[in-house]
Amino acid sequence: MLPTGQNGAPHESCDWGFNMTTNPIWVPAEEIEREVAGQTVPKQFLEIVGNHPDLVLLRSMQGETPDAWNEWTAAEYADLTARAAAGLRHHGLQADQRLLLFMRNRPDFHWFDAAAQFLRATPVSIYNSSSPEEIQYLAGHAEAEIAVVEDSGFLERILKVRDELPQLQRIFVIHPPAEALPDGVHPASDLLDHGRLDLAELAAATEPDDLATLIYTSGTTGPPKGVMISQGNVVFTVEQLRRCFGMDRQEFPGKRLISYLPMAHIAERMTSHYQGMVVGMQVTSCPDPTQVATYAREVHPEMMFGVPRVWEKVYLGVNAALSADPEKQQKFEEGLAAALEIKAAER
Repeated sequence: MLPTGQNGAPHESCDWGFNMTTNPIWVPAEEIEREVAGQTVPKQFLEIVGNHPDLVLLRSMQGETPDAWNEWTAAEYADLTARAAAGLRHHGLQADQRLLLFMRNRPDFHWFDAAAQFLRATPVSIYNSSSPEEIQYLAGHAEAEIAVVEDSGFLERILKVRDELPQLQRIFVIHPPAEALPDGVHPASDLLDHGRLDLAELAAATEPDDLATLIYTSGTTGPPKGVMISQGNVVFTVEQLRRCFGMDRQEFPGKRLISYLPMAHIAERMTSHYQGMVVGMQVTSCPDPTQVATYAREVHPEMMFGVPRVWEKVYLGVNAALSADPEKQQKFEEGLAAALEIKAAER
């Protein structure tokens, strides 16, 4: 991903892209900038919806076993985004204001985040492991007006510091507790009960300089800092990724991937959420990262993103399984050697 300058725009020193599929291919940044000039995520999302309305873009597992799946087509995703945008506007979310998202990887994240973008507001995701003190700092620093949280556990943490967040006017809960909710706390389903806004009209008003999100640093050398990522930065980086993968735009719609790393990190946000909206990748939400191997066996992802520790665990797990069966281990090693020869011949 490219370093960014002020407001998240591509840094002027980054004058190339890199295609990692075969031999190195250097792509001038100016060429990518011309390709995405004037574009935003909402504008490109509506192109995907218009061209592929019946394509499944979002998936989640029903229950705890992979026996059945929930699925949402591009048209259904857009409809939920239009309804969420109407609800958020009804409850006061305006352009340049902040929407706090506090949940695991789940389909709801995508339409609430998208709705904020269409409103030219700024969705801000925070890690689902955040303590009340961390929530107070991040929500306060972001000046969040509205929060959408997953369930009673997430709600409990945010309520502990609510008195220290005077700008946070309303909290919506996707899975509310059975008991009565405090003042200012509502079921998230309420956000979908205020009609639909015209997404085409909203998208036409979006600009490349609009903030797509705030991403907070880890805070290892001081308080976390909010990094401004613009719409222009996002569409530039998605186009950069497309070229790195060596694929035409028409090859992306429906390509499968699993979203399992925190949406509060720009790498996961870019890989799954933004690629899903901009180029039509099919995103399956995995709320528990420890279950990603189970999901992978069922989803058969065509792209897989992970940090080094993820691949280390996969490597150790495969080797542990193979060590118990010498015959399988030999076949695996033969297959791996053949695959490496094939890749070497492609260079």
